[in-house]
Amino acid sequence: MLLDLAPKRCKKDFYNFEEELKQLHKFYLSSRVITVLGPRRVGKTSLILTFLNEWNVPHIFIDCRRVSLSSYGVSFRSFVEEFSRALNEFISRYRGRAGKFLEYLRNVRGVEIDLTVAQVSLKWSRRERVDIITILEKLNRFAYEEGLRVALVLDELQELQPINIDFTKLIAYTYDHLTNIVVILSGSQVGLLYDMLRVDDPTSPLYGRAIAEVRINRLSREESVDLLLRGFKEVGEDVSKEVVENAVNVLDGIVGWLIYFGWNYIHGVKTLDEVLDIAARQEAEEVKRFLTRSRSERRYRAILKAIAEGRCRWSEVKKSLEILEGVEIDDKNFNELLKKLIKAGFIEKVNGEYRISDTVMTRAILKYL
Repeated sequence: MLLDLAPKRCKKDFYNFEEELKQLHKFYLSSRVITVLGPRRVGKTSLILTFLNEWNVPHIFIDCRRVSLSSYGVSFRSFVEEFSRALNEFISRYRGRAGKFLEYLRNVRGVEIDLTVAQVSLKWSRRERVDIITILEKLNRFAYEEGLRVALVLDELQELQPINIDFTKLIAYTYDHLTNIVVILSGSQVGLLYDMLRVDDPTSPLYGRAIAEVRINRLSREESVDLLLRGFKEVGEDVSKEVVENAVNVLDGIVGWLIYFGWNYIHGVKTLDEVLDIAARQEAEEVKRFLTRSRSERRYRAILKAIAEGRCRWSEVKKSLEILEGVEIDDKNFNELLKKLIKAGFIEKVNGEYRISDTVMTRAILKYL
């Protein structure tokens, strides 16, 4: 269904991203590292999952947001647990041939194998810490011998920044030596993702290596209207053009919020304002997670509030922060704060002015931050 909230896994439910799917498939066949980029909730995860499913691509899919939401926080332990889950899903999909892969893993440090259920458990403690590179080497050997090209997906990689793993070295080693593994990275916080990879830093292991890009943009107004009308028709819901156009006017072409509105509407939440409020509460939690990881939480919060309230010029935002703190703020330090918020995808600079990335985010900041 077009208006299903779950990430899409097949073309018929995935609205109008045929070209991006073809591009991702082309890069999968020809490239070593691929990034899938775009604002929050424009369909990056759905694009990747639909590609994997439609082309039956063998894959290990690691959802880095699950790591960030773990009760252990963003840590090596929570990453290893998510990696274990993804490995076991891969083994389950290839149950008929997975015995060979499990044999390859038998003597790898930090790997415990249960042959009765064909599953692995990865260790995270310092004494038994799993060797991730060795696991990938064994995976590459298995893929080579089975004639597979395995996609290693790290969805929303920037969520793993706090972990003491050098992902640039990990990805560069895979790029250079593990030729039957293709790395696919996605990121909503595009600037932070590329900062993490350090692709423009001559000292980075990934410097000079070709990284293919697939970018997803917001829907046009016409596409947004068409998505909602088709989605409502699909479930037999008779909705006026006025209701659809009012939603489209507010939701900025972000496919995730359009689907969220449509799903809520067909399940009884008929007012746009009520849907926006539910969505804003969710968005506020995401902003708070970003803020609590920062040493400049109070300043970021003040900048976001100022811009959401309509103080959009550089001088206006800076003045509002200086009034709050009662001191003059160095221009360079202030600019670094703005750059970080842009890289995180919370604000944009358009025609010399700053603005919050979308209407739902604006509401979240004004009401719940």
